[in-house]
Amino acid sequence: IHLDDLKWIEVPGGNSLKVLRVSQETGSWTALFRAAEGTTNPPHIHLGPADFYVLSGVLEYRGGVARAGDWIYEPNGAEHEATHHPEETVYLANVHGAIAFYGEDKQIVGISDWRAMKALQDQQG
Repeated sequence: IHLDDLKWIEVPGGNSLKVLRVSQETGSWTALFRAAEGTTNPPHIHLGPADFYVLSGVLEYRGGVARAGDWIYEPNGAEHEATHHPEETVYLANVHGAIAFYGEDKQIVGISDWRAMKALQDQQG
């Protein structure tokens, strides 16, 4: 995959991404994320493990602060009140299952799974 050939796909909340891989068989997906300065991702729970590698910027999350060159592992069931990006941040995400986003009272209001990622990947051309 030539990353420069893929367009950034804007998603709500100040993030954009490039979907690199989607596996229907395992539910896993890989994407490159770019979060605008000041972006805060909504509360969510990982319904499978995930790992992240920060290429540039800063990612503040439940486990602390990650900067360029840091790798983060999130186990199945990890919950986040919010993930904040105090500066533009680019990171690689390997997600092995869905991510469920919370609304008020921890009601699930959205799911990011392989189907959603496949739909975004199809938009890339």
